[in-house]
Amino acid sequence: MPRACSPICRVAAVTFGLAAAGRGGGPVAAQAAATDIPISPVAEPAFTVGVAEGAAWEMFGYVSDVAFDADGTLFILDDLAGHIVVIDSAGDFVRTIANKGDGPGELVQPIAIAVLRDGRIAVNDIGKPGIQLFRRDGEFLDGVPFGPVEGMPGSPIYALPDHSLLSPELIGFSASTMTGADEGRPITRFRLDGSRDVFYAAWDDPPPPGFESGEGAPGARIVTSPIEAFTLPLSLGVLRDGRIALADSIGYRIKLLDASGRVTDLLERPLAPVPVTGAIRDAERQRRLEALRSRDGGTASVQQVGGPPGAVSPEARRNAMREALRRTGDRIRDMVFPAEIPVIANVAVDWNDRVWIQRSAPPGETGPTDVLAADGRYLGTIPSDGLRIPEAFGPEGLAAYIERDAFDIQRVRVVRLAVGQPLEEAR
Repeated sequence: MPRACSPICRVAAVTFGLAAAGRGGGPVAAQAAATDIPISPVAEPAFTVGVAEGAAWEMFGYVSDVAFDADGTLFILDDLAGHIVVIDSAGDFVRTIANKGDGPGELVQPIAIAVLRDGRIAVNDIGKPGIQLFRRDGEFLDGVPFGPVEGMPGSPIYALPDHSLLSPELIGFSASTMTGADEGRPITRFRLDGSRDVFYAAWDDPPPPGFESGEGAPGARIVTSPIEAFTLPLSLGVLRDGRIALADSIGYRIKLLDASGRVTDLLERPLAPVPVTGAIRDAERQRRLEALRSRDGGTASVQQVGGPPGAVSPEARRNAMREALRRTGDRIRDMVFPAEIPVIANVAVDWNDRVWIQRSAPPGETGPTDVLAADGRYLGTIPSDGLRIPEAFGPEGLAAYIERDAFDIQRVRVVRLAVGQPLEEAR
């Protein structure tokens, strides 16, 4: 049960208004409370999808993304299967959309999904490459190509009210070559007519110097960028009116951008970044080295190039894998650390226009999550062991989490914020 909040506690949860502009037309920073006010929203189980043995649609290959539509229908993007699994708001299977292949209406390597305001489903397929559009009944509508030379959208993608898509990541592209993005990290708007522009250039630190890692072609050298720890956040969410809530700074600062990409307001709390100590550096290196040795560490596979099948012996494969692990381990030991850990780790916006802000934590820990209302009110902070930001928010309090069960089977777990318990009253 959520704990009751005393009158003193409720008074402490002061509201703060957002001014449209300060003197000279610039944004005004709105300050929230310096002290956390704990809230405990209750999430009731709705349904779970994903099994080890069952129908083909529910044995996931790899779930790369999920999204809800306005009816609470859930769309699960299975990268390996090359299709979208459609589940209604009651948890019942409806259909699959698309299949694996490179023909019209098929998916090669889909990495992200978004539902447009008119109900169309946009899939970012980097194997095509471009945006593939479907109706919710499964009919393929069109493919909008975006190639690697000018930059493909990455993951995630966000749908705007005008049916364009935002991506804070570009694939196969040097951001410095795009007009309007000479400085900073570009958040790119992709339109369904095939055009694109820089929606906003997010703040960026100077890149760390690279280091020489070997000889390349004659007259060239190989320069490898080091692994960076505790990088600046680049996380956003879209409000119903099309404004964007963006985190891109080392401090506690959420920028509100209008439909043109102009910063109109700032949401801030007086919370300072954590200095990076020697103990923190050691803990982060150890965490990454342990992850490297685990299944989730992203270790490389050894692929045979040429020759008859089986030409590479098991011993040669083991030696190659050990060498790959050694090189990655060396990069982890040589990783670059900033002076401070950014305060914010992740940002999302739910269907009630509440801004969820997960704060950073020391290596191996989970930070608490602040919740702000659309009008700028600080609603409280969910402790680190409470409800976390899901992979997708849905209407009527729905939230979807991509997880693995005790047997390492990937599944999508859907919960619903308790009926009759608004988040504003969860203290």
